Amino acid sequence: MPTLCESMANRGERINYLSLALQARSAIKRLKLVLSGSEPTPELKSALRAALNSLSEPTPQSGTPVSKLHEEAGFNRFEEVRTVEEVLHVLADPNLKDEIERIHAGEKYTKEDVRATIGFFSAVENRALYHYDDPSLAETFR
Repeated sequence: MPTLCESMANRGERINYLSLALQARSAIKRLKLVLSGSEPTPELKSALRAALNSLSEPTPQSGTPVSKLHEEAGFNRFEEVRTVEEVLHVLADPNLKDEIERIHAGEKYTKEDVRATIGFFSAVENRALYHYDDPSLAETFR
């Protein structure tokens, strides 16, 4: 039988996954506005900066993506880092970082750049919701 501490920890993890899914959904909505001709909002640029920080390759100075857990910018909770890593593994898009950077910088980005970025955030949202709905976590709440 699970203890109260285990149950609370699982609830915290689930909340983090739900929060990530909501952040991704917000970015998708703002990107759709960009697709229809609007300029990127400060909120969207913040979401893009978080994505870019999470897409940065680890260096000997920065360590692995998990070592970035306490940085200010970026997806910095374990659940967020894990989800983004899973999405990147599946997407395997070598141009993703450049596409997001062009939108973030306000450079001459294309509709394809915006669509690819929407695809990234959609995959993050879907994966986060998958983890949020994980039945093995729900079993501990009984």
